[in-house]
Amino acid sequence: MRTPQILIIALACSATLAPLAAQPQQPAPQPPAEKTRVYVTESNSWEVHSEWLLASGSGAGIERGGSEPQTVEIIKTFNQRCPDVTVTTHKEKADYVIVLDHDADKDFLLHRNKIAVFNRDGDAIFTDSTLALGTSVANACESIRKDKSAQSN
Repeated sequence: MRTPQILIIALACSATLAPLAAQPQQPAPQPPAEKTRVYVTESNSWEVHSEWLLASGSGAGIERGGSEPQTVEIIKTFNQRCPDVTVTTHKEKADYVIVLDHDADKDFLLHRNKIAVFNRDGDAIFTDSTLALGTSVANACESIRKDKSAQSN
């Protein structure tokens, strides 16, 4: 009598599992696409400023000079405006190199940000001058997207 009971249990189990086996399997999740890597640098142009005052035969003044690096601010802006781009500190691993001139002491209406984007071959694919850093970065990102799209076609 034991043999028929085991057989019935086995048939019941196979009948329960049959609908599960008939269901289509879901595809394995795809790994995320690798982001485009950019290396950000500045030209670090130097500026010298001086102010002098002469009055009644006496004078006083001040001179100052140097550069005002904005690299961290540029990287922060790239992270905010270009979520499909990864900023790297390894120039040799970068797909693009971004060179930015940021002139902090220019007059209000003059273009303070000059940006250039170079591809892996060293060819300039984009140059621009803008008033706002965010606009420069957004325009650079768009040029990178267009270049990547042209490469894939």
